[in-house]
Amino acid sequence: MKRRAVFAGSFDPMHNGHIDVIKRASNLFDYLYVAVSKNIDKKYTLSNNKRFQIVKCKIEKLNLKNVSVVENNGLTVDLVKRLKCQYLIRSIRNSKDVSYEINMAQNNFLLNQKIETIFFVASSKLKDISSTNQKELIRQRKMIIRNKHE
Repeated sequence: MKRRAVFAGSFDPMHNGHIDVIKRASNLFDYLYVAVSKNIDKKYTLSNNKRFQIVKCKIEKLNLKNVSVVENNGLTVDLVKRLKCQYLIRSIRNSKDVSYEINMAQNNFLLNQKIETIFFVASSKLKDISSTNQKELIRQRKMIIRNKHE
């Protein structure tokens, strides 16, 4: 049986930390799905469709033959089962992530005991990158550009 995994995230925006995990996971699994997910608890700067298109474009540029991008509007464990995968990839940057991700993995295991969660620890040079930080940088750049034009 081929080892198939899902790496799910909101990717709002996608950043180098995500890319690093995708590259590393693609080397360990026969096939990797990158799932652009919708989290009802998050406020997004981009629409689901726009996030999907951006992620798809970035993944295509990586030229990883065993990786594809899918949309996920439901529970991730349901998507993993539907795609006939055995593994769910999650990334951890710090101790705060560990607590959150372990809780999520335990909940997912309660929903489906056939799915194993695999944790990737962020590369040291990328551990401080987050979508929240990236959004703040984008917001500040826009303000600087706006101020230059006024």
